[in-house]
Amino acid sequence: MNVVGSILVLYSWTLAAVLILGLFFIGRYYQMRYGQKSRYQLFLAPVVLLFAAGVWDAFFANGYTGDPLLDFVGAWGPDLLLLLGGSVLILLAYSLHRKMMGGRR
Repeated sequence: MNVVGSILVLYSWTLAAVLILGLFFIGRYYQMRYGQKSRYQLFLAPVVLLFAAGVWDAFFANGYTGDPLLDFVGAWGPDLLLLLGGSVLILLAYSLHRKMMGGRR
């Protein structure tokens, strides 16, 4: 049963990574179409951080009893990666939004 739970956690983070890659491609399109630097390559950082947190949480984070922690609470490593990945994603998405909506240059 723990294997199924781990695979479901990994599957959900894979879907999240695919959605973030959508922002990557939007930024790439904007830079190619309009010639303004959108720094779309930086969107790969949250993909890597969040996917690494998902893998760590699904397969390597264990509680004091040795059972996997599949509820995103208790292991400091994946929680730190989730915090960093989410923070970077928010900043990059806001930056891309400002760039596309004609914010200050």
